[in-house]
Amino acid sequence: MVSKSESEYASDPPAQETAPPAYEPDPYACETGPPAYETGPDDDTRRLLLRHMLVARGVDEEARQLQRQGALDLWLSCQGQEAAQVGSALAVGPAPAVFPSYREHAVALLRGVTPDELVAQWAGRTFCGWDPRRLRFFPYTLVLAAQTLHAAGYSIGQRLQGREDFVVVYIGDGATSEGDMSEAMNLAAVESASVLFVCQNNGWAISKPVREQMRTSLAERARGFGIESVRVPGHDPETVFSACSRAAAHVRGQRAPYLVEVLVERIHGHSTSDAQEVYRTRDDIARARAADPVTAYAARLSGLGLVDTAWFEAVDGEVRELRERLMKEYE
Repeated sequence: MVSKSESEYASDPPAQETAPPAYEPDPYACETGPPAYETGPDDDTRRLLLRHMLVARGVDEEARQLQRQGALDLWLSCQGQEAAQVGSALAVGPAPAVFPSYREHAVALLRGVTPDELVAQWAGRTFCGWDPRRLRFFPYTLVLAAQTLHAAGYSIGQRLQGREDFVVVYIGDGATSEGDMSEAMNLAAVESASVLFVCQNNGWAISKPVREQMRTSLAERARGFGIESVRVPGHDPETVFSACSRAAAHVRGQRAPYLVEVLVERIHGHSTSDAQEVYRTRDDIARARAADPVTAYAARLSGLGLVDTAWFEAVDGEVRELRERLMKEYE
């Protein structure tokens, strides 16, 4: 790059003070990373991915109905984000401790939290309905991004005691605007903490669109802290599974943090108290619903002949039983 002399600068016309263009996530501008080794799921894992997605959808829908009936005080739906949650949770396996935010219902159910334990907090019955140590799934955190520092500190503490230090922490795009997130990424990078950051970017921090939150993607920002990262679409659980499998291998092999930014859709409002129709267009909401990852993946596996009517009926029966038990517990 050729530098200018002071005289050359002096002769330049005054610069126009215009803001850089707002950042808006492009679902096609994603990085899947190099396939260094086989990370794609086999057929049994594919069926397991779909099963967990269907279970999460059924429990989530029942919880939404319970809240409308007054049995729950609040509910934050994970509909539209099941592929990201199930794909990442199955990829990392049962060993890592998980620090969720407040919407990781599919991860919770996969980790062994029962539906009635999951919704107990939202009914005001307890601060946490499950045993975090036994399930290695810590309590929901409603203070945005607080769990990121908890995760980094926990990982470092575990390492100092010679214990399993691989930790997974979930955040949303809104939480990344909090200072705790920057502190946690910096701490994890400097201390080489074994933390996998999984950001589910649904494009909205309640009613604030992501284009008004940040000028770059979160994956780019992580690299500024010295953390390797990748940005992937989140409508296909297999894509998320593969990306998180590679990320987990990096964390375990390099003993260093990694961040996966997953672009997802939010089908419902931020919570049951949020009327998203006020700030989202009908077309935007319709587009999110049309991109439903559960129905899309069910159709895909059915088309491939990996699941049939009998398989769906068995899973539907399981979901129906879970919903009935949940309804009786909170009626």
